[in-house]
Amino acid sequence: MLIGKLKAKHDALANSKLPPNEVAKLLKAGAFLVDVRPKVGARIGMAPGATNISAFTLKRRLNELPRDRKILLYCHSGATAEKAKQALNALGFQAFNGGGYKDIMKILGK
Repeated sequence: MLIGKLKAKHDALANSKLPPNEVAKLLKAGAFLVDVRPKVGARIGMAPGATNISAFTLKRRLNELPRDRKILLYCHSGATAEKAKQALNALGFQAFNGGGYKDIMKILGK
C-alpha cells in the first residue's frame, strides 16, 4: 500500500511537466537548461547546452543559476524536476519543469 501511494505521488509530480510546445518555446527563447539528475544519470547523456546541477546540491549551487533568465529543469521522469522547480520558484527564480531527459531530447530533435 505504501508503495502504491509513493508511486501515485511520483506520477503526479512527473505529470506536472509542461507540454512539449511550451518547453520548445522556452528553449527557443534561451532558457537556462538544467539537468537535475545525479552525476551518474547525467553521464548516460545530457541535452546539448544543459548544465548538470543535481537536485541534491541545488540549494548549495544557487549562485550558478541566472536570476535574469527562465530556468528549464529536467530529470529522468519529471518528478525530481518538479520538486526542484517548486524549490527554485520559492526562492524567486522563474523555473519550469521540462520533464524527463527523453522528453527534452525529443523536443530538440535528437
